[in-house]
Amino acid sequence: MDNKERFIEIFTSQIHRPGAAELLEWLESTDFFEAPASTHYHGSYTGGLVEHSLNVYYELIGAGRVPGVPTAETYAVVALLHDICKADFYAKSTRNQKNSDGKWETVPCYTVREKFPFGHGEKSAFLVQRFMLLTDAEALAIRWHMGAYDDAAKGGSKVLSAAMAATPLVYALHAADMRAEQKENAQQ
Repeated sequence: MDNKERFIEIFTSQIHRPGAAELLEWLESTDFFEAPASTHYHGSYTGGLVEHSLNVYYELIGAGRVPGVPTAETYAVVALLHDICKADFYAKSTRNQKNSDGKWETVPCYTVREKFPFGHGEKSAFLVQRFMLLTDAEALAIRWHMGAYDDAAKGGSKVLSAAMAATPLVYALHAADMRAEQKENAQQ
């Protein structure tokens, strides 16, 4: 089973709310399953985004039950969909880089192709809610999954602290995202 099949199997077995099928159909109409997770860091290769989403899911469910999160559906929603803002976000390109002999060569890379500048976490939450409703806890977790690394939180954000106080799911998703990134970086 490849990562796309694994994602779809988890998605369809865990997420049953109205609009889920349409959301999955939309994801399949984008480059979500082929896109990288980033341009230079974790998952910066074809298929990195779906692999990262699965890794976050495994990290989240592997960490144990989050207080106040009653259903497996919520874990699947926040982990699998936290980065859907990256669908149709990257473009294949090339750049010049010195090789091991010190000579310049053209190598493939990804660049950002932002079509809807809405922010990172808020854009993912917005895109999910085009198709299906999120609970308040799910929306907060997706919105703040970047934690203090989010541009809006730089310099210390009382809003981030309030989101974490509102639901432990915010911190749980952020921590799962960070653990997944660390493992992915170690593998590259």
